[in-house]
Amino acid sequence: MPTIQRTIKRQLRGVIETAAATVAPLGWRLGREPQLAILMYHRVLPKSDPRCADEQPGMWVSPETLSMHLQVLRQHFELVHLDNWLTHRSAGRELPRRACAITFDDGWRDNFEFAFPVLRRHQAPATIFLVSDFIGGSYTFWPNQLIASLRAASGVHEVRSWPGPLASVLADALLSAGSWPPDDETLDDVIKCCKRTFSDTQMRDWLSGLGAVESRIKRDLLDWAEIQQMADSGLVRFGSHSRRHTRLLACLDPALIRDEVTGSKATLEACLGRPVNLFCYPNGDVSSVAESEVRREYLGAVLTTPGWNQGMIDPHRLRRVGLHEDIAKRPEGFVSRLAGWL
Repeated sequence: MPTIQRTIKRQLRGVIETAAATVAPLGWRLGREPQLAILMYHRVLPKSDPRCADEQPGMWVSPETLSMHLQVLRQHFELVHLDNWLTHRSAGRELPRRACAITFDDGWRDNFEFAFPVLRRHQAPATIFLVSDFIGGSYTFWPNQLIASLRAASGVHEVRSWPGPLASVLADALLSAGSWPPDDETLDDVIKCCKRTFSDTQMRDWLSGLGAVESRIKRDLLDWAEIQQMADSGLVRFGSHSRRHTRLLACLDPALIRDEVTGSKATLEACLGRPVNLFCYPNGDVSSVAESEVRREYLGAVLTTPGWNQGMIDPHRLRRVGLHEDIAKRPEGFVSRLAGWL
């Protein structure tokens, strides 16, 4: 996007944020039917942390931003455990008029390092969705591998030499951006393009052919000791995010889909010693086979579809509000995003 367009976009966003910070809370207070806002976070990293360099801009918030979010939420919402809200609704119990449930996807190690202390300080309940087969391992998600590889490349000419059709798709996307090295917005667009065009298996195979990218940290994801410590606090509960973060598309073998849905639940329950009754669809992708399995195995499931949830919402198609540092580092921006204005 040209610089002048980005400038206009930022200025317009500032106007919207200012208006939303005043108007949106008034609308919330007028609502009569019970409503549930589910917030979707991924990573929590200090702005100076080197891991931010290999992460999509839409994937992280700073600890300070998360703390500010919780302060704002306390002014307008009752913070709840997501599974409690669903259980109470199913039993016909009275629900808060405005409830908010906090969720984190993937089970990043920084959820323990930086999010957990903030949650404890604010006594805020949360659910973390875990990829069961990756817990405690050194697995790196392919978008992070791609970003690291692009940052290490010398230019578009080098990208053209990468394996498979990935090279031409990336080169076209990067050339249309018009500058090197690619900025955060360009990297985000490139990753979205790859998700639309290629499967997870293709991306992993092609990127592995480039050689190992040195990780700035030996382990990206939570281990069982960290998970247990958070579980013992009573503040953090855990749901399934599949076995291998496989996008549950209709083209997949139904047996593989069932394994991703049910196998992850079995592993998590065996290790945690408690029920796991919530599921999070990787990348928000839902097929009929996946949905059928999830409905049979879980109390509820969350999507990436934006929006709030009314009292009669389908518990296996819960909407969420995605949050990240760029869009919500100011209270006005957070309120705007929460209200659906941005």
